[in-house]
Amino acid sequence: MKMRNQDKLKDFSFEQLFYDSLGLEHLTIALEKTERLKLLDVSENDIGPANFKLLLRLFPKNSNIEYLNVADCKIDSECAVQLCAILQETNKSLKNLYFRNSRIKDEGAFAVANLIKGNISMVELEVFNCGITERGGAAIGEALKTNFCIEKLSIGENMLNKRDVEQIQQSVIFNTQYN
Repeated sequence: MKMRNQDKLKDFSFEQLFYDSLGLEHLTIALEKTERLKLLDVSENDIGPANFKLLLRLFPKNSNIEYLNVADCKIDSECAVQLCAILQETNKSLKNLYFRNSRIKDEGAFAVANLIKGNISMVELEVFNCGITERGGAAIGEALKTNFCIEKLSIGENMLNKRDVEQIQQSVIFNTQYN
């Protein structure tokens, strides 16, 4: 495969590209040993939880990813928990993270909250329509009290209470005005 051990490539957008797990496995094999990956967009692919585990192999070595889009990939809360744990441990460069239309639910929201607590690089987070309830919304709202970087947050179409939504909005407004 021509991409194996590729040291020059940095940005990859594979939006609506994968039709089976074989393509995703080949991508993972090609990129799991590089450290140069800065942008990864696999959005709008029907990856699902089983195949997402293949993709997880990319993140420990690629610790400088700034833009990560896994929206509309049909991932679940376990995938979100695993991804956020890896990112929290290895990545200090992440600026944009998109989970839109995923079933990450409250467990994934807790993982996202842990990821953004005190994070000093992330400026945009999208958890729109992710099955998050009041518990997950409260966790994200609480995490935003110690995150002064997120300037854009899309959290609509979840089941949040008004108080948490207002707190989240106030945190984002504060970050936007003072950064």
